[in-house]
Amino acid sequence: MKKRHLFIIILLVFIALIVGILWTSHIDDFELNNSKHETLSFSHANQTLSGTLIQPHDKTPDAVLVLIHGDGPMDRYANNGYYPLFNLLLAQNLAIFSWDKAGIGQSEGNWLHQSMADRANEAIAAKNMLSTYYQGQNIPIGYFGYSQAGWVIPIAASLAPTDFSVIIGGAINWKDQGQYYQALRYHAQGKTPAEIDAQLAIEQQQNDALFAAGLTSPAVSHRSDMTPDRHTFVQKNYLSDSRADLATMHGPVLIALGADDLNVDTNTDSCRFQHALQANPAAMVALIPHGTHTLMKAPTFNYQLESDWPWYKQLYFLYEGSNAYLPGIYTQIANWIKHKDNDLAQYQPACATTTN
Repeated sequence: MKKRHLFIIILLVFIALIVGILWTSHIDDFELNNSKHETLSFSHANQTLSGTLIQPHDKTPDAVLVLIHGDGPMDRYANNGYYPLFNLLLAQNLAIFSWDKAGIGQSEGNWLHQSMADRANEAIAAKNMLSTYYQGQNIPIGYFGYSQAGWVIPIAASLAPTDFSVIIGGAINWKDQGQYYQALRYHAQGKTPAEIDAQLAIEQQQNDALFAAGLTSPAVSHRSDMTPDRHTFVQKNYLSDSRADLATMHGPVLIALGADDLNVDTNTDSCRFQHALQANPAAMVALIPHGTHTLMKAPTFNYQLESDWPWYKQLYFLYEGSNAYLPGIYTQIANWIKHKDNDLAQYQPACATTTN
């Protein structure tokens, strides 16, 4: 009987512990309860793309974000990973339109056959559709994107007017970003600086031969880590550099970079962004301390790839939800979008007058 009582006590303690964890967690951030959703589609390059407009419940949004995904086969919710972020934005009375990439989910086409210019024109088509949807309501509509969006949004905002552009975790130059990213992976593998430099030099030469020359040649993969489609994608975008487009962007621009980003050399690129945007009085560059590639808390959630996350960090992210992001940073970004508040000016990088 005593053993039975002990088992019951242990069981009750375990249940109480689980209830306590759930009670204090932000697991509700992985649902979009306090919002309204509407499926919308638009056409680009003779293909139909499908997405969802997510708006604050029973409120007129202060602004609408045309969400530009980063790399990879992203659906409109990033396999539900966007939910905590969307809840942060909805709490600031911002609406979000996010769509399945071409060939993903309900969208036609193949995103791996797109150049950054193709993606930019796709974004313009999405924004034009939203302008019609909100016609006569005088609600600002602009671009908001991550990582690879740093090459897409400058093209889109240069080709047509927009109310604002926000780029988070973007890079300036495709080749430089790839070298920085790979160098950190080699460092994590224990390679010495000399070994890393030698390996990167070899890879740069090989990649230049594969991707930089003969951009119209058939896209046949010569690397075991790439499918023919991925080879096509890299070949189309390998020479991407956003500086020329940054200089001709319309409207206010915010570049928000995490100082601890493991994907982009933000200490270098923050000054490159600042230099390229120097003629735009409505542009701001923020290099944010302790921020990751998506402005989550570093080092707790700082990984290059989703597949790098250990299982216990994935569980912790479920517990933290929107608290996994830097405290208040998305409120500051939202205030910049809505009111052009300059709270983020405190994070402007100190740069030389010229930069490469």
